[in-house]
Amino acid sequence: MGALHRGHLSLVDRSVRDNDLTIVSIFVNPTQFGPKEDYLKYPRPLANDLKMLRRAGVDVVFVPKSSKEIYPLKDEFKVRVPNHWMRFMEAKFRPGHFEGVATVVLKYFLLVQPRRAYFGRKDFQQLRLIESLVESFGLNIKIIGCPTLREKTGLALSSRNIYLSDMERIKAAEIFKSLKESKTLGEASRRLRKQGFKIDYLESWNDTLSSPDPKKPARWLVAGKLGGVRLIDNVLKKS
Repeated sequence: MGALHRGHLSLVDRSVRDNDLTIVSIFVNPTQFGPKEDYLKYPRPLANDLKMLRRAGVDVVFVPKSSKEIYPLKDEFKVRVPNHWMRFMEAKFRPGHFEGVATVVLKYFLLVQPRRAYFGRKDFQQLRLIESLVESFGLNIKIIGCPTLREKTGLALSSRNIYLSDMERIKAAEIFKSLKESKTLGEASRRLRKQGFKIDYLESWNDTLSSPDPKKPARWLVAGKLGGVRLIDNVLKKS
């Protein structure tokens, strides 16, 4: 988690309502960033984050002083992500990303041993990966996927939104509108490119991330850059 925003706080609020004890970690995980990604400039407003978490009623906040607290060994054990997860969408465009995600999430699960863990549906491929991780290791943890929170324009809340200019923020709202309103992936792609998006992927899958059934709802997922800011989103399309 980087800078907290209302999307993150919605997960926190739900956890506080559902559980006797809520633990939040603030840690920008270096192993899930590639060499040309924004790890060094990723938002880290710790004082403000702690203030919001205190107000939300969080019981414990774990803030590692350095990455060595999470990765103490020079030659770390890592989770090997199955090959079928590595061939499409985020894994294809961010090599090593999901290995870093799976490793740090498993470490946290072993440290905290939670009964429930909350993840947003905006990072939909990540959510499904973590569900598979829990099943694979036989962990007694319920993974709860929470709805994507949005600005009034439809733009999904993200820590990276602070890097958008005022004009880019207006254009960025098209990412949700195009997914909702377009009849085909081609139409959505044209709308996004017209606004200046450089698209990494725009794909259609079912909710288990296998090939969609034309008679059932499909989930459209997209990632692209607007200026220097990479944004992702997804919507469930009715059949």
